[in-house]
Amino acid sequence: MNNFFKSTTFKVLLTVAVILAAAAVFSTVSVGGTSPLTNALGVVAQPFQNAASYLSSKLDGVTGGFISSKSYQDRIAELEQQVAEYQSQLVDYEKTKKQLESYEEFLDIRAQHPDYTWVYSTVIGRDSADVFGSFTINRGSEHGIKVNDAVIYSEYLVGVVTEVNPTSAVVRSICDPTVGAAAYEIRTGELGYISSTTDMSVNGICSLSGLARDTAISKGGIICTSGTGGLFPRDLIIGTVTDVRQSDSDLSAYAVIDPAVNSKDIHDCFVITAFEEE
Repeated sequence: MNNFFKSTTFKVLLTVAVILAAAAVFSTVSVGGTSPLTNALGVVAQPFQNAASYLSSKLDGVTGGFISSKSYQDRIAELEQQVAEYQSQLVDYEKTKKQLESYEEFLDIRAQHPDYTWVYSTVIGRDSADVFGSFTINRGSEHGIKVNDAVIYSEYLVGVVTEVNPTSAVVRSICDPTVGAAAYEIRTGELGYISSTTDMSVNGICSLSGLARDTAISKGGIICTSGTGGLFPRDLIIGTVTDVRQSDSDLSAYAVIDPAVNSKDIHDCFVITAFEEE
């Protein structure tokens, strides 16, 4: 028997009994039906409860502010429509701005040449296979345009009308070999005619041909229409001389010209339908 009281089993049973007794005492003396043990556990659990409450409130906020994917799609569609409207307004603005700039330039020309009668037009088509740079404009016979009318941009010659329809016309550029405008160099007064080849046109250049082999024309000279033949008004600027070369086919020379305006780049122009020199 003495050995039992000294054994480990007895000691464990005694410890359990003490703990149970203490728990009973704590339960009896607790206030409001809550034991100190319960209070202690509550203190330990409180931070976790606070964290859970915080996360719950945040989740409630997220749920309350959630917008469906359809709402986002509708909003995106609305914004895209607004962007399209702004782009359309910008295009109209740019068109109007260019027209005003063109009119300002041509008003200066009209002040210098009150005898000119001209029609404003816009380029509406190009032939990508045409290396000479022909194009179609949105004005035709209904607007007084006819074949062989000169086409200008500011004070520069662009080309000549070769085909006319009621509401459109085809313009061939000065780099087209069929145009052949009579021209002269303003410093020397030497006369010639505008010509071109396929290779020249691909590179956006033309030439003043029919010059004397000992021509005095030099690099930097300005080439203008001479008015000979009555096809074009006199003194429309064609371009600038970049080189003078000897012809391989005869004893003449020719001046390589860089046109003042590339017909492939313009978007609007004016057609001279009448001028006093005619």
